[in-house]
Amino acid sequence: MTVSKLRLQAVPAPQQILVAYDDPSSQTLCRAADYAQALGAAIVVTNVAAEPDSDPEARRAARERLEEARAYLQDRGLAADFVPMVGPPADAIVRLAEEKSVDLVVVGSRHKGFFERLVEGSVNEDVLRRAGCDVLVVY
Repeated sequence: MTVSKLRLQAVPAPQQILVAYDDPSSQTLCRAADYAQALGAAIVVTNVAAEPDSDPEARRAARERLEEARAYLQDRGLAADFVPMVGPPADAIVRLAEEKSVDLVVVGSRHKGFFERLVEGSVNEDVLRRAGCDVLVVY
């Protein structure tokens, strides 16, 4: 019996990275910045706020997260495109990834329990299923 050799092709390094940043305690933004620096890739940062008619406090918090991300990336010497989004998070992230033709989406994980995931779903799982590019889930 002959064993065929697996032929692997080199995968080009990501040139455009989208990071969905919403939790300052996660390492999501840091990991995306590490990849961008190592690969010479551009970064797009988003935070998804709830629908426009929802809680104004949530929209304010979303703007603050983008400002935190801007300050962090500036401290690291990285430029980025900051794009606030509104709507269901997974939908907004996938739509922005397509619009910006990103090669890699970086999302975080909230470590939800079984019942919480069952009721609320999981943004990162939804993005994993629907994104047309690689997705990195940061724990």
